[in-house]
Amino acid sequence: MRNLAWGVATGIAVALLCSGCSRKPEIDGRKIFLQSEAELNKVRSFCAHIVTNDDGGTATDAEFQCDKSIAHYVVAKQNPASKTEFVATDTQLFHRAADVPDTDWTGERRASNLRVCARLLNNGQLGKMGVRFFSPDQERILPLFAYYAHEDTATITPMGNEMVDGVSSDVWKVQDKALFIPLHTIWIGTVDRLPTKYVEGDVVKPKGTVTFSDYGGQFDIQLPRAAYFPKEAAPEILR
Repeated sequence: MRNLAWGVATGIAVALLCSGCSRKPEIDGRKIFLQSEAELNKVRSFCAHIVTNDDGGTATDAEFQCDKSIAHYVVAKQNPASKTEFVATDTQLFHRAADVPDTDWTGERRASNLRVCARLLNNGQLGKMGVRFFSPDQERILPLFAYYAHEDTATITPMGNEMVDGVSSDVWKVQDKALFIPLHTIWIGTVDRLPTKYVEGDVVKPKGTVTFSDYGGQFDIQLPRAAYFPKEAAPEILR
C-alpha cells in the first residue's frame, strides 16, 4: 500500500513538472522585429507593388536601386483613369504619361525623392513622417520594425504562417494606439526575415498594401535623355 501511494505521488509530481513540456516556447515578436530591421538595413535594391484606396484606387509598381540613388515607378489611378511613369533621383523627379505613346518627360528639381532609400542607407533612422496614403516616395512603405520593437504602447501578436508569392512568411499583427493608423499587419520571410507584405489598417479593408520582391535585384533604370523643366521654361539635355 505504501509503495502504491509513493507511486501515485511520484506520478503526480512528474505530471506537474511536465505540464508545460508540450507547450511551444513563446515567440518574442520584438526580437523578431529587430532581426528583420537588421536584415532590411542590408538591402540596397528591391521591388514594391503598392495598392491604396485613395482617389478611387491607386496601384504602383516600383523599382528601387538605392546603391545607385535612383528609382523607377509607374502609378496607375482608377478615378479618373490615368497612368504616369516616374524616374527619381536624390535631387530630381521626372514624369510623363505612361498611357500615351511618345510622351516627353517633364522634370523638376527637388529634394527628398528617395526617402525609401534614405531609410535603408541610414540604418532605419526615420524623419518626420506624414499620415497620407502609401506612396513610393515615402519611407513608411517599409515596415517600422525598430520603432515597433521599442515602442511601449505597441502590441505584437503572431498570427500564423502564410505563403506570399511562393515565400513562406510569418504573419504578425501590430497594434499601436500612438499611431494615426493603429493597426498594421506584416508578413516576414521565415528564412531571410525580410518583409514580404505590409498592410496598413484592417486586412479585410486595408488603407494600403505593399508587396515586396526581388531583394538584391539589379534594375536597368535610365535617366531620361532630355526633359522639359517648366519652372525654368527651358528644355535640358541630361545625357
